[in-house]
Amino acid sequence: MKTKTYLITLLIIIYFQSCNAQQAQTALPQVENNLNGPLDYTHETLILVQKQPNGKEISLGKITTDGTIHFNMPNFDIKALYDSINLQHHNFHQLFKISSDCKDRDVFEETPFDNVYSQKTNAIFIKKYGINVAVLEPKSDKKMSSNNDSTKDSVADSNNYFWFYIDRAIPYKEKCDKTNSRTGAVYANISTDIQFEKGWNFIEENLISVQYNNQDDSQAIQPSKIHFTKISPENKKVKWTLRQIAKDEKIQTAKKLHSLTPLTKEQFEKWAPNKLDDLSITTKEYGNPPKRFKNKNNLHLIYTNKSQQKEIELYVVDCAKSPDDMNMINFAYAMENKDKSDKDIKPYVTQYNEKEKATNLLYKVEDRIFVTASAGNINGEELWKYIQKLNVEKLLKDQ
Repeated sequence: MKTKTYLITLLIIIYFQSCNAQQAQTALPQVENNLNGPLDYTHETLILVQKQPNGKEISLGKITTDGTIHFNMPNFDIKALYDSINLQHHNFHQLFKISSDCKDRDVFEETPFDNVYSQKTNAIFIKKYGINVAVLEPKSDKKMSSNNDSTKDSVADSNNYFWFYIDRAIPYKEKCDKTNSRTGAVYANISTDIQFEKGWNFIEENLISVQYNNQDDSQAIQPSKIHFTKISPENKKVKWTLRQIAKDEKIQTAKKLHSLTPLTKEQFEKWAPNKLDDLSITTKEYGNPPKRFKNKNNLHLIYTNKSQQKEIELYVVDCAKSPDDMNMINFAYAMENKDKSDKDIKPYVTQYNEKEKATNLLYKVEDRIFVTASAGNINGEELWKYIQKLNVEKLLKDQ
């Protein structure tokens, strides 16, 4: 009877230890800080995103209202991605700071990693109201001291972290003694010991030691020993923090645009005037965005006067639900009007394209719609007079 009781007790202990171990293994990371205002995750789930080299945005997970980070890292064909945009994949070794300055390294020697497709993700963005408003950053709360005995100051985070995507499962173990090309002296030691899984891997860059280099009257801190290894993003020594990158007024503008109902194709086409003074419409096309923009909620118009050899090509773009486009326009306005007095600021921005021998004009209406126009044989002021006759404001009033 005592033996049976002992066995039952032992099984119960093992069961609870197993449950506790599973809970410890599956514990999700938490955000260490909390931003105010629209970026306060306690009011609404925050979405994690990353933009791929081809410009396509992918979702990487979310931060829920209790501050828990749920990574949901999607797999993709990284080789097909880079090939589709005719972009050379990254040099694998250089992503881990191993390069031609390694002692006794032959840069032309073939390695198992020459044909590996991989990419390093340094930033995960928080997206809200259609724009990137903050960054989720992994940091170390552990500080280290320089190996210079003359200082006791803590000089740097001892660990950096990043996500790494790779097209295959492969071990990576390497050492590199970085040497000065002039003196041949070793100034840093780099080492890696990683068992990569195909897809996403979370990597720790452990800055083991640093040294001071005297430069004239100052001292520069230089890493002297770094070790790369794989780690879990749930590891307690990884501290996840939020950092706001968008100014409050930019967020409020994005919020306003994100709440608006976009104009319809019918509204655009009904509004478009058939004539601009002495110019007649020859092209009216919906959904063809201007260069460097992806917003298809626009109207492409061309007005011409063959007898005077005048032609104006323009786009009228609605930024409702597309605040990123208006941010680009606001940046152009800011650059154009930098250091100008109020009396010198015009309601539009112009630029002469020497290559195409054309005047380009940019004009925004109520921080929602922008017009981009180009014309040959017409200067900036004359082009602006034609744009005023469009009466873009009427497009919004008739909404």
